Amino acid sequence: MTAHMESSQQVLPQQWRCWPARERPLAGLLACALIAFLAWSVLLATGDWMWGALTFMGMFLALIDFFLPTDVLLSGEKIIVRQPLRVRGMQWDSIHICKDGGDALLLIQKGARTSLQGRLQVPLGRGEFMQGRKRAIEDLWRQCK
Repeated sequence: MTAHMESSQQVLPQQWRCWPARERPLAGLLACALIAFLAWSVLLATGDWMWGALTFMGMFLALIDFFLPTDVLLSGEKIIVRQPLRVRGMQWDSIHICKDGGDALLLIQKGARTSLQGRLQVPLGRGEFMQGRKRAIEDLWRQCK
């Protein structure tokens, strides 16, 4: 590895936390209001508070990646994404395609068909660090090719 690559690799971020509800407070407020409205509507329609509570919990679980933080960790061997209900990782040398999706990257493994098992969505967050995070992932991926 050259001295330039070593110095640029040290500057690149190796871990970060993305929290969409905190980054977009207005969208978070609107999502909470919509969930509460739907739960209240179900409660009134059924006349049973249990159905309203189940609706509230179901909608929250559907949007849990938005409401709770996701941690991303980069190492020389793999990338690890810790979401609220699961932890997923992918070896750099098994990644076939890296697609840019704006504020997230989609990593696709070699041999993955239409299955979601061979795909990993990596949130980049918003703000000034997004481009640096994207560059860090792409650089590590290219080094392992």
